[in-house]
Amino acid sequence: MKNIQISDFKHYRFIDSLKLSPNGKNTALLGRKANDDNDYDIAIFIDKGQGFKPLTNSKGKIAQFIWKDNDTILFSEVRDKKDKEKIEKGHELTCFYTINIHGGEAELAFKVDATVTKLEQLTADKYIATTIYNNARPSLQGKTEAEIQEILKEQEKAKSYQVIDELPYWFNGKGFTNKKRTRLNILTSTGLKPITHELANVSDYKLSPCKKYLAYTGDPAPAEIHSMETNIYILDLETLEEKKALQEPKRVRAFDYWNSKLLVSFSEPGQPLHTHGHFYIVDPATKEAVKLAEHDSTIGQPGNSDSKFGGGITSKVEGDYYYFTSISGYKTDILALDLNTGAIQNTTNSGGNIDFFDIQGARTVMGFMQPGKLMEVYESIGGNLTKISAFNDEFHKTHMYSTPEYFTFENTDGVEIDGWVIKPVNYEPGKKYPAVLQIHGGPKTAYTESYFHEMQVFASNGYFVMYSNPRGSDGKGNQFADIRGKYGTIDYDDLMQFVDACQARYPGIDDDNMGVLGGSYGGFMTNWIVGHTHRFNAAVSMRSISNWMPFTFISDIGYYFGKDQMGVDDVWEEAEKLWWHSPLKYAKNVKTPTLLLHSDADYRCWVPEAYQFYTALKLLGVDTRLVVFHGENHELSRSGKPELRIKRLTEIIQWMDRYLKP
Repeated sequence: MKNIQISDFKHYRFIDSLKLSPNGKNTALLGRKANDDNDYDIAIFIDKGQGFKPLTNSKGKIAQFIWKDNDTILFSEVRDKKDKEKIEKGHELTCFYTINIHGGEAELAFKVDATVTKLEQLTADKYIATTIYNNARPSLQGKTEAEIQEILKEQEKAKSYQVIDELPYWFNGKGFTNKKRTRLNILTSTGLKPITHELANVSDYKLSPCKKYLAYTGDPAPAEIHSMETNIYILDLETLEEKKALQEPKRVRAFDYWNSKLLVSFSEPGQPLHTHGHFYIVDPATKEAVKLAEHDSTIGQPGNSDSKFGGGITSKVEGDYYYFTSISGYKTDILALDLNTGAIQNTTNSGGNIDFFDIQGARTVMGFMQPGKLMEVYESIGGNLTKISAFNDEFHKTHMYSTPEYFTFENTDGVEIDGWVIKPVNYEPGKKYPAVLQIHGGPKTAYTESYFHEMQVFASNGYFVMYSNPRGSDGKGNQFADIRGKYGTIDYDDLMQFVDACQARYPGIDDDNMGVLGGSYGGFMTNWIVGHTHRFNAAVSMRSISNWMPFTFISDIGYYFGKDQMGVDDVWEEAEKLWWHSPLKYAKNVKTPTLLLHSDADYRCWVPEAYQFYTALKLLGVDTRLVVFHGENHELSRSGKPELRIKRLTEIIQWMDRYLKP
């Protein structure tokens, strides 16, 4: 058996976009794997009852797929060299191919002169297509070749500047989004027909069972500052008439059609961002919303892991039930809401984490992370979960895994906190080992017992790993998640008391050689910790926040998130509150050697957050180092370029080894 190495994630098969055929007999998904070109290969895999096998070239770059019928899959990929060259020159183009699941080569179905982000079938040759529409540049559709070349020349000139006249003006992973919109279209053989306004921004949509109507959330004509609240708009796909389904805008969490009515989860405008929405049945004809059930948990929030990316279906109406994934404590299951009675029941009781699923009739399949295992496909058979894929079995057979040991403790406020400790691989009682405290992002996310590559690398390198879900985390309801205006207080106390509990339970932890690390909120908390205690000998702060005032005015979500999380009504009048909760305020207290890792295309926590903290620590004589990853965003540790993921983790391990292994 081998120890898990930093680069071993390149051997993992990541799976997503799981979909059953219309008759429920066959299963398709996208399988991703790192390649030697510093990228990921993406192929369609199909299971016809005898295990998953690649349907398309394993070295491909499939962007999306749908079932066209029980035997045919429609997918998008840029295969032709000329098409690739057009896109490189600035053309917007999406190419679709069909392939029979029983054999044969893929055939070109059609091309769309737009960037299609999602496709859904209405009839045999008619689709709903969401596209990215850029109001800041002319469309190439219907133009002559000479006109196209002139437009492309102007676009090339425009790369040297950016006009900004709305909020948000950029978004993590998408770059500048000013005047860019997600637009709904009807796609036929004659081309695209837009069915939402050119300035309308669609966040999600659902087709009615009869496929004559479409419901969408978003803003049909956004103001210069986009709102967090939305109505639900009903589009008649024949007349294109549009009407509102709600009396007034809400903070819509999820929705779907149930016959001619809508099942909607929403919270009220003005409520804190972390507030979960209850379930309502909405009659679009009367706009009446009747509460069906209360649910104090997140819909569709998976547990944390750096060993998966992509997603899939997290909610769906089937018959008289609304099925959805939801986290409770540190486990995620598929719950079923009875749309007649409002009763909610757990249909899987998985004991692990279900990220996504699909249901067709009596058949349910899901992407499931069993504790300690990489994601595989499972099927619910007779109330039990049965594994039907083997994408990562060989890796688990040949590599040593250190099992997280779960325990709870009660903090000084009488609140129970979940936590885990991973022992070093080949742990020997009586020996002392360095330890690291890992802190998750969010803060409203949660650690689970899902496989975590980074933690296993630490264990393979002779470390204890400690991690927990302090107050502010998801999985225990609104009250537990509410740390607005309390950042660095009760959450800090929980983490420090958790470390105390770990030291008491595990005498093998070397108290004199402990480190702390985290990303996003975990990066904020790492910055906060080194300014408030000297118990850690090394720290690694990733994609962090160091100063709440600039964060509020620079982050893609800052203009509403900063104010909400700091618990203030007016950031100008209460600027001192933001400064009090900013780690930069306490930089003079820092003695801990600190490594800062950040990506310069991270628009969630922009790179100046790292530059500020680095400069302060350097001026104050603290041993510090900053590594900036060019072109990467907030998701580097989960879906960044493979070589940069390796560089990131190498920097972390080397920094900890330098200070924690005397």
